Amino acid sequence: MKAMPRFLISILIAAGLAGCASLAQQFEPGDGGGGSQKASSAVPVFSGLDSWLKRNMLVVTAGQDGRMDYDRAFAQGAVIAYGEGAPTGFAANPAQKRITAQRAAEVVAQRNMAEFFARYARNGEISFVSYTTRLDALLKGAVVVAEDYDPVAERAVVLLKLDLRGAKGFVR
Repeated sequence: MKAMPRFLISILIAAGLAGCASLAQQFEPGDGGGGSQKASSAVPVFSGLDSWLKRNMLVVTAGQDGRMDYDRAFAQGAVIAYGEGAPTGFAANPAQKRITAQRAAEVVAQRNMAEFFARYARNGEISFVSYTTRLDALLKGAVVVAEDYDPVAERAVVLLKLDLRGAKGFVR
C-alpha cells in the first residue's frame, strides 16, 4: 500500500512540472515584433529538432500550438509529440536546471501524446483510475527521438515518437 501514496506524489510533481512547462508552449515564433521569421515545425532556437524532423521527413502532429494533426500522423505512420519545459525554481546549478527542464519537456510531450489519442478516441466519460491505466497502455513504446536545451533561455524541448505500424506499433 505504500506504493500508492508515492505514485500519487509523483503524479502531482509531474503535473506541476508540466504546468510550469506548458507556459512556454503558448509562444508562437514570428508572432509580434514585426519580423518576417517563418514559423517552422520546431521553435527556431532549437535547430536540432528542426533538422531531425527534416532529416526523417516527419512533422510534429501533437502538442505544438495546441494543434492535433490526425491525418498527417496516420499518413506518416507515427505520432510525433512536442513538449517544452522550464527548470524548477529551486534548481541550484546549471546541471539541475537542464535535467529538470528536460524532464518537464518530456512530461509535456507525454501529456500531449495522451491528449492526441484521448481526443481521437472520444468514447465517452472515463474515470480517473481507468484513464491512468489507459494512459500507460497508450504511451508504451513511445520513445524520445530528439531533445535540445538552450542554457541562455533555460528551456528544453523534446520530441516523442510513437510508431503506428509494425509489430509493436499502434496499428497492425
